[in-house]
Order: sequence, then C-alpha cells, then structure tokens
Amino acid sequence: MTFLRAITIVLLIWLFFDSKPVISLTVYVLIGVQVIAWLWPRIAGQQIEWRRQAPLVVSPNEPGEITITITYRGHLPLPYLVITEDIPPALSTDARKRWVISLKPGQQQVLRYTIQSRQRGLYWLGPLRISIGAVLDLNEVQLVEQQQTPVTIIPSVVPLPLLALPAGLPFSHERQRLSLFDDPAQKMGVRPYRPGDSPRRMDWKTSARLGELQVRELAPVIARETLIALEFSETAYRGRFARDNRERAVIAAASLATALMNRRQAVGLCSNGYDPLTDDRIAPLPPAAELEHLREILARLGRIEPERSSPFLTDLIAADRYLSWGGTLMIITAALDERWLVDLTTLSQSGLRIAVALAEPGPTDILLARRYGLTAYRIDRTGAIVPEA
Repeated sequence: MTFLRAITIVLLIWLFFDSKPVISLTVYVLIGVQVIAWLWPRIAGQQIEWRRQAPLVVSPNEPGEITITITYRGHLPLPYLVITEDIPPALSTDARKRWVISLKPGQQQVLRYTIQSRQRGLYWLGPLRISIGAVLDLNEVQLVEQQQTPVTIIPSVVPLPLLALPAGLPFSHERQRLSLFDDPAQKMGVRPYRPGDSPRRMDWKTSARLGELQVRELAPVIARETLIALEFSETAYRGRFARDNRERAVIAAASLATALMNRRQAVGLCSNGYDPLTDDRIAPLPPAAELEHLREILARLGRIEPERSSPFLTDLIAADRYLSWGGTLMIITAALDERWLVDLTTLSQSGLRIAVALAEPGPTDILLARRYGLTAYRIDRTGAIVPEA
C-alpha cells in the first residue's frame, strides 16, 4: 500500500465521523488524483510502439549492433519508462540490459547495445519489457513483447588446402579430359601450352604471334556442382568427444562451402540435422553459386542441432535429384558406415563422384573407402578437411 493510498483511507474514516467540507474536498481530490494516476499509464501504454532491429546472421567473434526504437504517440508526457531486455549469455556478459527514460508527446527514443558472438547456434533476443510509471503513484503498467527476435551465429570458417575432389573441378589437381565438358563453340581465351593438351585445341595464330604455343580455353557446358551431405544424428557421433566431433564436422562443411563458392562453384547442402527455427529437419538446398545461397547455407549450418536418430541413407540416395551428371557428393560424418557402401557404389555408377570426410575415422575406414573407389579425407582438430596420406 502506497503512502497516498494510506492517507486516503485515513481521511475516509475521518469523513465517516466528521463530514466537514474541507475533509470531503480533500478526500475527493485524493481519490481523483489516484484515479488519474491509475489511468495515465494505461492510456499511454496503448500509444507506445517499439521495434527491434538486429542482424539475422552474425559471424563468429563479430560484434553485432542491436537497436531498439521506442515511439510514443500519446498527448500526455510519460514521466518514466523502465525498459528491460533479456540477452542470452552466449551473446553478452550482461544477461539483461536496463534503461530508464522519459518521453514527451510524439517523441522517439533510440536505444543501442552490442552483442558479441561466441558460439554458433540460434539465439533469441528478448523478451522486451516496458514498465510505465506515474509520478503520483507507484502503480506501474507492464508491457511484454510477444515475439522475440532470432539471431543466428554461423560456424567458423577455416582455410582449406587445394583439395583434389573427384569431378575434374577447376580447383583440383585432377585434369578432366572428357571433351563433353567443353563447348568448342565458346572460346573463353588462351593460355600457355601444358604437356597433355590436345593438339586440336592449339591456337596457331596466337602461338605464331606470341612466339610460344598457346591453347584455347573453352567454356564448360556441364555444371560442375558439389552437394555437401552432413550426417548430424546423435547415433553417428558417439564417445566422450561426440560434441566436439559434430562441431568439427559443421566447421568442415562451412569451410568447404565457402572455399568452393570463392572459386565460383555451385554448392548445395543436405543433412538429417534439426533446424530449431523451423522446428523441422534441415531443408535441402540444391547447388547454386550465388552469394545469398552461401549465406543461407552458413545460416542453416549455424542453427543445426543433432537429431537423436534420423535416417541419413535416404538423403544420399536422393542426391541424384540435386546433382547433374559428373557432380560431386561430399559426405561429412564421423566414421564410415559400411552399410552405405553398396548404395554409394550405385550412385557412383550413375555418374556422380563420391568423396567422404571423416571426423573420427576408424583404423580401416580410409582403406575401405578407397577399396570402393571413394575419395577419402580426414577432418583435423580445427575442422579443416585434409587429404589422408
């Protein structure tokens, strides 16, 4: 009970025994003041609008600025507002931000603070709470945000060595000699002759002008694509370091996608992991080479969480729906599952090139993969994909 309310009750009792005009007027004034104090913040609360602006995606160790805009469209001034914002511990050392402001009619106030990403994942800012108070009473009105704002921290990206992925891609050491990958009608330029070049691609006029052999560079007519298949179920990653191995697998997938995109290669993603933003499995992304596509891949890898038990083999079998002939299917998992080998051989016979990157390979996994014609890599402690000697 406030002091003003206590005085009013005392005067009401006094008025019951002594109905003097002065006492009656005082009681009516006190009651009126308290009614106004009760209505003031409630009416003003209907004239308050707020909007939070936050980056949807933040890179690791990158600061992100959060902006909260408070707009008051009422006709009476607001003595004070207490604004509280809850922040996940992974984004800030302060679990809660707090501001006390006052607003004039039609005034707008902008509040800012910075988050610092530490670990990949999906985080929710808020809820935002606004307490509206009146000067003459302590009867505050609470406004609570109904919809929080999601922020995704993407995985770290590490530099990768020049991988010889099996598809004759421009970034690999392997040379592709199949003529159907070149369009003789579309000349891209010339380059110096290298041993093994076909004499049919010699540009004799340019060679005579420059005094050294030159070879025509031809435009590719078949898309060179890579589909990253990330195994992310809890049953695939076991042992004491299961969580670390999963995180290294995510870093490997993000790093590979970034490296390929930087070389203008089309990259896609499929996984049996769980997306907490959509409350469903990670939706497959067919290969594409646009920058926005890479951002979406990194965002989904940032949000991905493990499923308890989810079939992964069906995603591998469906890979031919997303890849054209000659494309590469890169499987990232903890260890090689022998049950996949027959189906992977079938995919390989259908024209796809298969490669595996293992976070925790068994003693014979690499040799077994090579026996079935698969290119095998190892994921090191940093999450980089490295060739296995």
